[in-house]
Amino acid sequence: MKHYDELEWLFYKERVISEEKYNEMENHLYECDECMNIFLSLIDNEEINSAEEIIRENFTDSVMDNIKSFKNKSISKVERTNMSFKNIFGYYVAVAAVAIILTWGGFFSSLVDTLPKAARSVINENTLSTPNIVFNISEKIVNRTSNFIDNFQNINRREAAK
Repeated sequence: MKHYDELEWLFYKERVISEEKYNEMENHLYECDECMNIFLSLIDNEEINSAEEIIRENFTDSVMDNIKSFKNKSISKVERTNMSFKNIFGYYVAVAAVAIILTWGGFFSSLVDTLPKAARSVINENTLSTPNIVFNISEKIVNRTSNFIDNFQNINRREAAK
């Protein structure tokens, strides 16, 4: 860590250095106690007296009161809204549109042609003996999606029956 000497801190205090150097030295003050002590030693009584004229006597009390009032404020809970049928329908339309676009673009047919070729180049004897993790994950996704659609249809049927 690079430390600054007393002259550099004096320039910092008088703001006769570039803005970039000023910001660099200011960040250094947050991290280095040694340099902080050097900088604080440069503050004289005249500066302390002028600061006392600017700062009100009850400054500390007002800051503490503000902190106490801030701590006591409750955080409002965000209410979760139920998705309406229109929103869910919009999601299905968007998914269907993406699937149609990918189908027309030949994405799925090229995927069907390319994946077996890539799989053959990657498969070796060790991978044949291990379980197919990708298949298990995709099977779970298909099952959960199917259950979600079935539940959604059952809810719609119950609402229609009422």
